[in-house]
Amino acid sequence: MDAERKPYGEVSLLDFQNRFPIEESCWSYLVQMRWPKGYHCPDCPKAKIHFKPSTHTFQCYQCDRHTSVTSGTLFHKSHLPLRKWFWAIFLMATSSKGISMRNLQKHLGIKTYRAVWLMGHKIRRAMMQREGLYKLRGNVAVDQMQIGYSSPEIRRKKRHDNRTRFLMAIQEGKKGNPRFVKFEELESFFKEDLIRPIEKQIEKGSTLKSDGDASYLAAKEKGYEVDPVVFDKEPDKAKDHLKWIHWVSSNTKRGLVSTYHGCFPKYRKAYLAESAYRFNRRYWPHQAFDRLLFACVNGPKITLRQIKT
Repeated sequence: MDAERKPYGEVSLLDFQNRFPIEESCWSYLVQMRWPKGYHCPDCPKAKIHFKPSTHTFQCYQCDRHTSVTSGTLFHKSHLPLRKWFWAIFLMATSSKGISMRNLQKHLGIKTYRAVWLMGHKIRRAMMQREGLYKLRGNVAVDQMQIGYSSPEIRRKKRHDNRTRFLMAIQEGKKGNPRFVKFEELESFFKEDLIRPIEKQIEKGSTLKSDGDASYLAAKEKGYEVDPVVFDKEPDKAKDHLKWIHWVSSNTKRGLVSTYHGCFPKYRKAYLAESAYRFNRRYWPHQAFDRLLFACVNGPKITLRQIKT
């Protein structure tokens, strides 16, 4: 293998532009992804079908049923061109640190920030849905993390804590390298609020690598092995015990500040899911667009009201 050649394929901006040069190429690809064997009317499987390019709908000659190509997808009833949706999916899936909606608005020429903001959050919901299909297993490093900051003085004056608490878990490979990461929002750092997220995100029988927090010991009763290290008692071992937790959490927090300049507490879960989605698929950048497009096509529809609640 050539020394300069990477072990995985990458897709450049020019490659993507050549793949989808016009709007119709995007519609054709969406139809192919949704119906690889061709569209058939669900009520009249053997009836003839007519496709209307002007409205991008299929019409059944027998029952006169009209089916939009975007029905049941995140793109349904969107006034934005499908090509701009494709570019947004590609950039959000392949940018290592993510892309802010302001930059996306500028690059894609979208007039209103509200439209691009909604587009970004719909794509993030598709990422969250795909991430929820998998669990971590084997050796899993776990720790708590906080996003946001508020001083004790501010909390006393406003009687409000702006911080959001998360459980962070990283599955390690056979060589001890980080493979997959998960984030789960917590009510608190107490034992009762830690066990449920662990059961949700990690398969039973796995080994939890943790610090000296006694809350994790309760996971033994739920079918997990626990490998704790008390930092004050074993400083040499502690350096490598949770090193990937510290590395990933530091990069994640830095990305939220440098790329998005922070985010509101109610949306932090979605931003961390986006970060985890890219991290877990970093070795397959040539598949990133198709995977995320598949998630947008097959994921649940979402509205602006649902995102804001």
